[in-house]
Amino acid sequence: MLRRWMTIGAMAGALAAADAAAGPRGMTDYVYARVVDVEPIVRYVTVRRPREECWDEVVQVPVRDRPFVVAGPAIAGGLIGGAIGRQFGHGDGRDALTLLGAIAGSAVASERAARNRAYEGHVRETTVERCEVVTERHTEERIDGYRVTYQYRGRRDTIVMPHPPGERVRLRVTAVPVGYR
Repeated sequence: MLRRWMTIGAMAGALAAADAAAGPRGMTDYVYARVVDVEPIVRYVTVRRPREECWDEVVQVPVRDRPFVVAGPAIAGGLIGGAIGRQFGHGDGRDALTLLGAIAGSAVASERAARNRAYEGHVRETTVERCEVVTERHTEERIDGYRVTYQYRGRRDTIVMPHPPGERVRLRVTAVPVGYR
């Protein structure tokens, strides 16, 4: 039981010490003051905005206008490929390798002939759309707050607020006795 009273006494002493440290108390009231002026606090910032810019460009493309023009090289490549394939096969495999060699030789010779023909100046012009991302810079205004001038009891004062208050601003007024402890 004695312990309980000691704990209660210690807590009461701590509260009294905190109250004394806070100083003299007064009466708090809330009043409204008339707003005289509101001025935005402006800061200028540079903002980057990417945008896509596209244009049409004329390019030259190789033309494979007549595939039969490369028939001669394709036939010659097929014969050579078939002869090479026949050299490596035995029995039934010889026929299969001859066929594979002929097909491969024909394809390689045909592609090579078409490429050579394209390099010889057989090209056509076509329009292609090209695009790239361009970064633009803009300067923008940012409002950091509002400098508010108000009048209360004939005296003007200024405060900074995050938003405009309207026609009046709410003030907390505390009356504290002076000269008493």
